[in-house]
Amino acid sequence: MQLVLRPVNDRFFHEQVLPFLSLSMSDSAKALQSLLGQLADEESRLLGTRLLASHIGGGLGGVEQTPWTLLMERLTGLHWGLGPSGWSVVGERAGYVGDWDEALHLALMLEDPTYPYAQARAAHGRREGFRQHPVADLGLASLIGGQWEPFPSFPPDRVFSPMGRGGYVSRQQYAFADWAWRPASTVARWHAQLESKLLRLLERERERLLPAQPPELDAVRAYFLGKTAECPPLPEALVGPRGFSWVHRIGWLAALLRDAVREEAGLMARMTPPLNGVPEASPSEGSPPAG
Repeated sequence: MQLVLRPVNDRFFHEQVLPFLSLSMSDSAKALQSLLGQLADEESRLLGTRLLASHIGGGLGGVEQTPWTLLMERLTGLHWGLGPSGWSVVGERAGYVGDWDEALHLALMLEDPTYPYAQARAAHGRREGFRQHPVADLGLASLIGGQWEPFPSFPPDRVFSPMGRGGYVSRQQYAFADWAWRPASTVARWHAQLESKLLRLLERERERLLPAQPPELDAVRAYFLGKTAECPPLPEALVGPRGFSWVHRIGWLAALLRDAVREEAGLMARMTPPLNGVPEASPSEGSPPAG
């Protein structure tokens, strides 16, 4: 699977998307009518009008699936802004796009100090368990795994599920799906914790590489913290089996968090089928750590 991770307009998601999806569970026609009154985006309005014309009553069971999916892809996958006539698409926001398993591997390296990233088999087993039941309170890893926090008032896997993953347990306040979101306040908290997590990971690398101590680790630290824009040249020990370093990609994820905080944006993670239908190799196959 592919992962698309990008900032989203926090106000749009709070004021439009969440109320729309909550109401859609019981009265999707009313939800669509309310949403259309707020949108200036012509394509989204056409999709909404088509959904109303074909509506057969009730909640999500009354909507036509193809235009509903297309509408959800626009609401969750594009960059929205508020103008004089309402909310409209202002572009496709740049973000992180890559193999989902690899992104989960990188996020667990960052978020979980017990994740055995340098042990291919153990790391793969940990990710397999995480995919089936993504745990809460692991920051970016929980988001990439599809876990929702705060707990939504609707089952996210029922409103939109590109890959068919999901679960919703209201008693435990637990939900996960092929897509997940975090509000700007959560992203800001992650950003405040980012430096300590990056330095913790680098310390694990220092211990892993003993007795060698590559001088490049200090340059990696500066790159991780955004003090230098370019990743430094890396020794073989810090380069993954596919010739491109995990250092680059964690740097990209850190930069994405900084961008989202600067924009006061939330974060959206969406899982999609692999490009050309060909799955990529597991990131931890080969020499550790995976790249």
